[in-house]
Amino acid sequence: MKLVSVIIPTYKGSQYIRKAVDSIINQSYRQIEVIVVDDNGVGEIEQQNTWSALRDLIESNQIKYVPHEHNMNGSAARNTGFRNSTGEYICLLD
Repeated sequence: MKLVSVIIPTYKGSQYIRKAVDSIINQSYRQIEVIVVDDNGVGEIEQQNTWSALRDLIESNQIKYVPHEHNMNGSAARNTGFRNSTGEYICLLD
């Protein structure tokens, strides 16, 4: 089976991020890596809320969590996700 990288850029979406990630994790296809790129900026309240919503998945290495130092925009977040992916196929969920 080929590995699929799913990149989720997020900005001010902490209330929805867990539902999006869970929808990927619960797929029947198991060769998936989930990469969440947090574009809120480190230390911002939305970044803290996003991290809190995903904490158990981050700490158990079920997903990759990549926070930007500061907001850079959606295109930059997608590019960060691409740089952190290892899958043969790339999927964007945003």
